[in-house]
Amino acid sequence: MGKVIGVITARMASTRLPGKVLKAIAGKTNFAHHVERMRHVTGLDGVFLATSKDPLNKSLIKEAERLGCGWYAGAEQDVVERHVALCKREKADAVIRVTCDCPLFDIDSASRFVELFKKRHYDFVYVSNMPVMYGTLSELISDKALIEVHKHYRGPAVSLYIRENMKLFKTFSIKIDNDLCRPEYRLTVDEPADLDLVRHIYEALYRGEPLSLKEVYTWLDDHPKIAKLNAKVKIKDVNIYAESLVQKPLYMITRSGNSHVVLDEQRKPVDPLKFVKRLSQYFPQLKGTRIQ
Repeated sequence: MGKVIGVITARMASTRLPGKVLKAIAGKTNFAHHVERMRHVTGLDGVFLATSKDPLNKSLIKEAERLGCGWYAGAEQDVVERHVALCKREKADAVIRVTCDCPLFDIDSASRFVELFKKRHYDFVYVSNMPVMYGTLSELISDKALIEVHKHYRGPAVSLYIRENMKLFKTFSIKIDNDLCRPEYRLTVDEPADLDLVRHIYEALYRGEPLSLKEVYTWLDDHPKIAKLNAKVKIKDVNIYAESLVQKPLYMITRSGNSHVVLDEQRKPVDPLKFVKRLSQYFPQLKGTRIQ
């Protein structure tokens, strides 16, 4: 089966919105809403805060303890180490990871990640048809993959090394309902305008239980002026880059002289026969096709 824990990465020293993790949203802290949503993810074996040893985070740790949430404080810049250490201490086989700027992350897809891991022990499970950068998604990373990532990377984008080297890991992607693929709405909290929008949503809809994304999107559709409050906020470049790594095509065809060459996602030439064989798995009518 495997043990999976929920890990919320958070710290007080945000550059764009300092202290955002403890900002009030509908009578609770931003962090408390993350903990509440994480506790509704089916199959989790505990919820934990991953923060740093910076003295500024003492108030955040105190909030975690008030909520009955476990915690670990590690190096300020080595975010991967925090996850590795938590897995080791809690004897966990994988984490559902979310940063503390996603107070509306999708609970259902996270629950599916846990279910898939406990059946197949994937290294990395993610949603393929909606970008993470808009604040509605989590990701699952195995302890084994985290240890490997830590050999090469220390920064905040924990899954970046995996996304850059997908062939080295056992990965699986799922698709969420089209109704939940709404990139026109930014639901992550990085700047004051983001917090303002999320507060409007929670104040209108929150009744002591986690909000569903469909409910949120319906409300935003009905309140277009409020939905545009953070329309001018720029997405972090690292998030755009990381997301592009899992959305790039598996193959591309390019001209070479008077003919064409098939390249894989690493821009390496692919044997045409193998290419057609792969395509025929999805398009049976191509079986027997000959490449000239």
